[in-house]
Amino acid sequence: MLDFFQEDELNIIKKHMELFYKITEINCMLIDDTGSTVFSQGEIFNYCNKFMELTGDKCPCCGAHLYASKQSESLGESYIFFCPGGLVHITSAIVIGNVFRGALLAGPIQMNITDPYVIDNLIKVYNIPISSRGILQSYYKIIPIVAPEKVRYLANLLYIITKDIVGDQKSELKKKRDFYLEQKIINENIQEIKEENNYERKTYPIELEKELSGKVRRGDLDGAKAILNEILGYILFKHSGNNDMVISFIIELVVVMSRAAVEGGGNFEEIFTQNIKFYKTAFSINNIEELCVWIVKVLEKFTELAFKLNKDNVENTNVIKKALQYINNNYDKNISLDDVAKHVSLSPTYFSRFFSKETNMKFSEYLNMVRVEESKKYLLDLKYSISDIAVMMGFSDQSYYTKVFKNYENVSPGKYRKMFNL
Repeated sequence: MLDFFQEDELNIIKKHMELFYKITEINCMLIDDTGSTVFSQGEIFNYCNKFMELTGDKCPCCGAHLYASKQSESLGESYIFFCPGGLVHITSAIVIGNVFRGALLAGPIQMNITDPYVIDNLIKVYNIPISSRGILQSYYKIIPIVAPEKVRYLANLLYIITKDIVGDQKSELKKKRDFYLEQKIINENIQEIKEENNYERKTYPIELEKELSGKVRRGDLDGAKAILNEILGYILFKHSGNNDMVISFIIELVVVMSRAAVEGGGNFEEIFTQNIKFYKTAFSINNIEELCVWIVKVLEKFTELAFKLNKDNVENTNVIKKALQYINNNYDKNISLDDVAKHVSLSPTYFSRFFSKETNMKFSEYLNMVRVEESKKYLLDLKYSISDIAVMMGFSDQSYYTKVFKNYENVSPGKYRKMFNL
């Protein structure tokens, strides 16, 4: 099995395994693409040896380790699982050259307290002689116990170590993780649509397109992603199997987002050039799931173009992003510049100058823009009065809300409502 890994690769992996073991005191092993152990760090527990001895040729450990490692590869992150012997393990796939080469496996451990029924269950499932119960129970009790919250940190550490091993392949792992997360969200949205009583009569959510545009214009990437995934959920539910229709809708979303980026202050020529590239790419992707993940990347690009920040200073960019996220999550409350400054750990005076410099607008201007954009979806619903909407958006009164809204949209909230409720 040693031939499966090159000597230089194996030396690097061994050093990383030693590092993990010295820090955590948790056993670590390297398995190949068949689930067989190539190298281990730490002495194998008597419990594991006894379990393998008692199950003999039918020992399920290798198969379980390989299956869990494949799960890690699919998710693009570490994977926590219970082994056939009832103990907790953590695995993180090693992918080199887009090929699954094996995985690092940490464990065994227990979480919180010893389960008194584990051994009895093993005896029943694997037809183990009842006479072995006592020795298995004594070996089981000395397996280290680790709190659940610490197990998650161990999983993150193992993943970081694996990323360092695979080097340039870590971008592929991230792509897989992003792909999995995007698909999970889209599938959840599809399920929600199915559960609605009137889903057969549901029309294209044009109101969500409007919300998407507003969030792109103001640089609310998290909010825009949530809405985009909701729209994609509808498209995939309504037009599953009709790839041409799905692609057409996704191209239309590219148009919507690019227009919003221009309206948000993005450079028209730059955005137009990006559009041409995006159209070509959209028609070259045959897999609909990959296309859905791709359009999220398009959204990120257009949001960046609409709301440019100085990326030469990463620290400043992160502070602004944190401030924007706080505002977008709390716009409907009576928040002030002081509140946001405190959230990003800056003095109000410095934050005010800093925010204006980095975003080219005052704090109050951005807050009002967010409130106006969010208020539009409520204006489309006649059950809300304009005065109710003003209060819901965090404005002091209807008069001030009307003044701010008209300043941004050149029409009053009442006229805006009539325009879209003919």
